[in-house]
Parts: sequence; C-alpha cells; structure tokens
Amino acid sequence: MRYILGMTAMLAGLCVSSAAFAEKYVVKEARGTVMACYQQVYVPATVQYNTRGILAKRESVGWVVTGDRWEKVRSPAVYFETSKTVEPDHYKLVPCK
Repeated sequence: MRYILGMTAMLAGLCVSSAAFAEKYVVKEARGTVMACYQQVYVPATVQYNTRGILAKRESVGWVVTGDRWEKVRSPAVYFETSKTVEPDHYKLVPCK
C-alpha cells in the first residue's frame, strides 16, 4: 500500500513540475501572400503484362516428312498476351523547392 501511495505521489509531482517548466513564447513573422507552392508531376499508369494470358493453341509434337526423311518436331504453345492496369495514370502535387 505504501508503495502504491509513493508511486502516485511521485507521478503527481512529476506532472506538476513538468507543467511549471513549460515555456511559452511568441514569434513575429513576416508572411507573404503565397501560403503554399506545389508543382504538378505526371505519373504514368502502372500496367502488369502476362505473356501467358489466354491459351490460343496447345503445345504439340508432330512429324514433318520431306522425301524419304522423317523429322519429329515440337511446336510450342501459343498465347494471347493480357494486360491489367494496376494503377491508372494521374498527377501528383510535389512541394516546391
């Protein structure tokens, strides 16, 4: 019990002493008519491309015959490329330097 009362008194004293040392001051400034300055900067769109978007033709293996020669050939798959806009193009305001 004494410990709790002691801690409470110490905290109260700390709060009172910090308020006593608070400093207040007034500064006179010459202000212009311009309150803020920003520059307009263009940000292009962010687009995600998928080269294996939509399957048009599956991979295949076949034979090509030329005269008396037979060759086994592989044809890779064919895809339509797809795109997705992650972030559209926009303008942002940057503070002047």
